[in-house]
Order: sequence, then C-alpha cells, then structure tokens
Amino acid sequence: MNLYMRKFCYLLIAVCAVLALDSCSKKKDFSFQFSKMGLYFQWGGEPQTVAYTGSNIVSVELKKATEGWTCTVDQSKRTITVTPPQDPGAQDKREQMREADITFTVKFKKGDSSTYTIDCYIIGDEIILLNEGGKYANCYVLTSPMTAYSLDVSKNGGGQALSGVKDVKIIWQSKASTIKHLVYDADKSIVSFYIDALKQTNEDDEEVYVKEGENYVMPNGNAVIAVVNSKEEVLWSWHLWFAKASANPLEDYSTYSNGVTFMNRNLGSYGNSNGASDNTTLILDTYGLYYQWGRKDPFLRPFYHDCSNNEDQYVYATSGSAVYVAYAETSAEVGTVEYAIANPMTFITNSACVDKEDGDGIGDWLHTPNNSLWSNTTKTAYDPCPYGWRVAAGSDFDCLTLTEAEDNMDLDKARGRFGWMLSDGVNSYFYLGGGFRSYYDGTIHNMNYKTGVYPSQPEPWEGHYWTTGTTADGKQSTSMYFDLTTTRTINKFVLNNPSKRANAMQVRCVKVK
Repeated sequence: MNLYMRKFCYLLIAVCAVLALDSCSKKKDFSFQFSKMGLYFQWGGEPQTVAYTGSNIVSVELKKATEGWTCTVDQSKRTITVTPPQDPGAQDKREQMREADITFTVKFKKGDSSTYTIDCYIIGDEIILLNEGGKYANCYVLTSPMTAYSLDVSKNGGGQALSGVKDVKIIWQSKASTIKHLVYDADKSIVSFYIDALKQTNEDDEEVYVKEGENYVMPNGNAVIAVVNSKEEVLWSWHLWFAKASANPLEDYSTYSNGVTFMNRNLGSYGNSNGASDNTTLILDTYGLYYQWGRKDPFLRPFYHDCSNNEDQYVYATSGSAVYVAYAETSAEVGTVEYAIANPMTFITNSACVDKEDGDGIGDWLHTPNNSLWSNTTKTAYDPCPYGWRVAAGSDFDCLTLTEAEDNMDLDKARGRFGWMLSDGVNSYFYLGGGFRSYYDGTIHNMNYKTGVYPSQPEPWEGHYWTTGTTADGKQSTSMYFDLTTTRTINKFVLNNPSKRANAMQVRCVKVK
C-alpha cells in the first residue's frame, strides 16, 4: 500500500470513529420520563401534578386530551397538572370520559421529537389498601373493578419486616394487562396498581365494558406480583385473586357438620361447577391453582378442562409476553425456603427420590425437610390462603364421606362431572378431580388410562387436596384423595393419604377460628 493510500485509510478510519462517537452521543443525548404513568381520580376530584425528567428537552406541549379532561404544562418546574372532568351524569358520557389518554409532544435539541402518554382513570372509590390494619397474607381477593389498589410492602405475607426493596414487578398474570401501572413508592413502602373492568367485543366489533345490572364486572383471573432488590432478586411475592363481586370467594362458604367453615371453591378457582356434567367451561373454572406443600406461591391451572397434553394456561408478564413455569431439581442449593421465595415461578422437582441408589422415596422439594411451614394449629408465614383463612388441617376433612349412592352413580355421568359430591352427613359439597402436579416432572396428572384401546382414552379423574397434616414419621404430608376408575369396585376415597411434598395439589381453605 503506497503512502497516499495509507493516509486515506487512516483518514477514513478516523472519520468512521467520529461518526460512531457522534451516533453514540445522539443515542445518549435525548431522554424523557414521567414520575408516574397512570393517575386515578374521582369525578370532579382534585388536580394531580406529575414531574418529568430528561435531558436536552426543548419543550413539552400538550397534544391531545380526552373530552372533559384538562392539562397544563409548567416548563420551568418540569411538571404537568391533570384535572379530571365533572360527572356528566349521562351514562354514555360517563363511559366516554371515564378513561383519558393525555398525550404530549416532547421536542429535543437537534430537532428530534417524540410523543408520551399518561393514562388517567375515574375510579369508584378511594385507593383500596389490601393489607390495611395489619391484615398481612400471601393472597388477596380483589372484587372491585375500575379501582386502584395498594399494598404495604414494608412487611411480608407473614407480617415480618422486609428490607432492601427497590422495585416491584409482575411475575405472571392470567390475562395480559389486567394489572395496570404497577408502581413502587419507596418513601411510603407502598405498591400501587389499577384494575380495569371486564371488556368484551360486541356485535359491532367494539370493545365494551361488561355489566351485571348497574355494576361493572371484575375479570376472573390470578396474578403474582413481587418486590425485588437492586439486583432484581425477588424478596417476597403475593398472589392476587380476581373475582366477580357477585361470586366473592370470601363470602361463598359453608360450615360443615364438624364446625369447620370451608370455602366453596378451590384456592385460585373462578367458581364451582357443583357437579354440572359435561359443561367444560364450568369444569375448567372449578380448577384452582396448585401448591407444593409448605410453599406460599401458586402454580398454574391447566389450559383444558381434562388437562390434555399437560398444557398449562397461558400467562403473561408486564409487557404482555408469555411466561412459563420453570423447573429445577432439588439439591442443597435449590431445595431451600430461601430459593423458593426468590423463585416463585420455579417448580422444585424431586425425580431422584425414586432412584434405588440415591433416592430416599420421600419426595420432598426441600433438601432438608421442615414440618412447620404449614401448621395444623395456626396460619403460618407461608400459608397461601387469604387473610382470615388457612390450609385445612389434617382433621378438617374427617366429617366427609363418599356416599353409597354417589359411589354407585352411572359411570358416564360420573366421568362427565370430573369430581365427587362429598357428604358431611347433612349436606353435600362438590370437589373437583383436579389432579396434581407431579413431584417427578411438575406436569399435571389427573387421568387414569384405559389399556388396550387405541387411541388411549383418558378416564377421569383424581382428586388431591393438601392438608397441613404430616405422617407419623414426619417425612411426608397428608392429602384428601379420591379417584374414579373404569371398574367401580376400586373407586378410592382416602381422608389422610401420605403424599410426597414435591407434588403440587389443590387447596380448599378453611376459616381461621
């Protein structure tokens, strides 16, 4: 290469470097962020002010506001102030004005501009503090739509102090965007978020709110939210259980003949089919979430009413992207309470427990067993039920029996119900054969399979319900168990069935006395 050519190459490299640096500089030059992305108001309520931050901002200008809403920008203080509308009275106008997208045009140096939006909502009540008055739990039932909720995260679900909280995130939610504007206020140790009402598409292909009479309807569903530290490690998580106000699980319960008050549905379910036969929608709604013994965090319901293909329901992160259950084999590092808390979406298996050389046959998700995570006598820090409720004790199911009439029911009808009506000697209550998530691989099992038939035909079903009880040797825990098989004489109903703790089962909560 001659001298001139070499100089030209050096010059070209230098120019490219300058351009690259300039490009990087441009990427870093412009930024803008609101301190809050969602605001909640009463009709005619007080204005709210939101600060904004950023670099190389020339101006922030209001671009659009929904009818009735007003907004002013203070460039010197770097704030925007939103004022909600007065109640228009007419229902159609209320629908139009209840939500507002307040949009701004932000202009930067060098001529760039972008638009940013703050979502504003009219809510029916004040912000609901879920654990007001020290009502700490690992599960909260939410029944009011178009409402802002908050959660004091200075303490965990058992009432013990939490430290090192830096932010909050959604672990999963059963419907995308159910939880809106999840925010952590470090000064108050409060997490807040908004839940909209259920919407459906009408005959004109428009999304409209669903009502029961004059009341908006809460979307059925579940979610898990968590607080994290500066390393994005989960410090604690909570289960949010969304239910219609007309079917509030905290108000739908029965007191059995032994004096124990049970919820009439499984923890995390959308209702109870009460034995409706062949109604696949009601059967699927009756499935609750699955819990490994002693863990507070739930695992997913099935996608299909018959658990076909072992397919889980679809769940979503904040962004709307799908998230999935993770799996990890127990070990000295994985099989700990600390690991379980930090990994609420990880199912801890114990496939090695059946190995003749290394396995102990016990099948615990914990590497070192702990019999006190759930208790027969008290609600523990790891109990998954809502405040005022707990996992059933080993003796709480003892009044239930499978009656002769139920046991001798027509086989086809029994198959179609996916469960038993169990009697306390006075009344009968429906329990779904929801199966269990296996200690071996975490997949849902609730089928017996007819042999010698092609294709193999599933014969539902098995029911597994955790109790807080433990076996006499303290190595396993007990469940209420039943199944249906093709040969009626071998139906099973066992009140205290020894079960591996790495299995995840349904839970039917009882009221704390």
